[in-house]
Amino acid sequence: MNSPMAAESGCDLMKRLAKELKLSIAKTREHADQVASRIAELEAQANPDQGQISALKQALEVLRKKVGEERASLSELEDVISENC
Repeated sequence: MNSPMAAESGCDLMKRLAKELKLSIAKTREHADQVASRIAELEAQANPDQGQISALKQALEVLRKKVGEERASLSELEDVISENC
């Protein structure tokens, strides 16, 4: 996240942070989709590398958890913005 800009109001700061969170969520979801696609490709092979599949599934779980946490943060931030700005 970027540092506060000079003369940025509290509302402007929160709105900027919300925008950055939305971008981060979108990027993380895109990465999770790529990992899920790779898992599907590997599982479709005749003799898939189970170790690689397992590692990718763990990575996918981490990405999904991050998306969930960022969505919760965004929701809270949007509530604060709507109440105060």
